[in-house]
Amino acid sequence: MDISTVLSAVSMMAIIILLGVIIGISFSVTEESKRLLTTIILNIAVPSIILNGIFTMEINDQLLSKMITLFLLSILFNTIGIGLGWMSAIVFGFRSVKSRKLAILAGLGNTGFIGIPVCTSLFGPSGGLLAAIFDAGLDVIIFTLVTVLLNKDGKFSLRSLKAMINIPIFAIVIGLTIAMIGYKPPILVKNLAATLSDLAAPLAMLYIGLLISAFFKEKKELPIRFISISLMMKLLVFPLIILAVLQWIPVANELKLIALVEVSMPTFMIATVLFARYGHDEGTAVMATVYSTMCSLLTIPLIAYMASIIFN
Repeated sequence: MDISTVLSAVSMMAIIILLGVIIGISFSVTEESKRLLTTIILNIAVPSIILNGIFTMEINDQLLSKMITLFLLSILFNTIGIGLGWMSAIVFGFRSVKSRKLAILAGLGNTGFIGIPVCTSLFGPSGGLLAAIFDAGLDVIIFTLVTVLLNKDGKFSLRSLKAMINIPIFAIVIGLTIAMIGYKPPILVKNLAATLSDLAAPLAMLYIGLLISAFFKEKKELPIRFISISLMMKLLVFPLIILAVLQWIPVANELKLIALVEVSMPTFMIATVLFARYGHDEGTAVMATVYSTMCSLLTIPLIAYMASIIFN
C-alpha cells in the first residue's frame, strides 16, 4: 500500500469534511435533508461501488475464495474488537451497561459508510467489492452479538436479522448472481454503476462534516474519560493488535491490507441508531462517532505507514 496514496485519500477526506462543516455552519440543515443524503449514499452510491467492482472483475474461484476469507476475517476481527473493548472497559472501572457500550464503540468501525469508499480509492473497484464483503461480516456481528449486548434481557431476536436485508446486501447477491451465470450487462449499465460509485466518497465526507457542525452547535457535555478510552482502543490499540495478528495469518497481502484499513475506520455510525432503539444514551454514540472520525484522519495514515513497512 503506497503511503502517498493513503495521505492523498485522507487529505481529500479532510478537505471534503471541512466543506461539509462550513455548509452545516452556514445553512440550516434539517434532519430530513441529512436522511436524504444517507439514503443516496447507502441505497445508490454504495451499491454502485459493489456492482462496479463485480462488473469490472472476473468472478472466478480465486476471487470467491478471497471474498469468503475476508467475510470470515471480518466476523473474527469484529468479535475480537468487541472483546478488547469490553476488557478495556473492565480495566478502567466501567461496569454493566457502560462496559457494553464502550465495548461496542471501541470494537466496531464505519466499514461501510466510510470504509467502502476509502478502500475503493486505495485499491480500485476490487477493493470496494472486498470492503463490501467485510462490511457484510460486520452486519452479522451488529445484528447478532451487538443486539444481545444492548438488549436488557440479553436475548437474541430473529427480528433483528431483518435489518441485515438491505440494498448493499442485495447488490452483492444480485451482482454475484449475474456474474456467476455469465450475463454481461449493457455498456450503459456498466457506465452508470461506475459514475454513481464516484458519489459515495464525497457525499459520505460531506455528511460527516454536517454531523460535526450539528454536534458542535449543540455544545453537549463531553464524557472525556469514556470517549478517550473508546477512541484509543478503536483507532490505535485494536488496529495495532490486528496488524500483529495479520502477520501470522496465511492470506494474500491484498486481503490483509483491506482488512487492516477496515478495522482502522472510526466508530460506526449506526451505533447512534442502535443505542436509541435499545434505550441507551445515543448522545454518547454521536460523540464517539464525531471525535473518532476527526482523529482517524491522523491515525489511518499512521496505521497505513506501519502496514506498508511490514507487508511490502
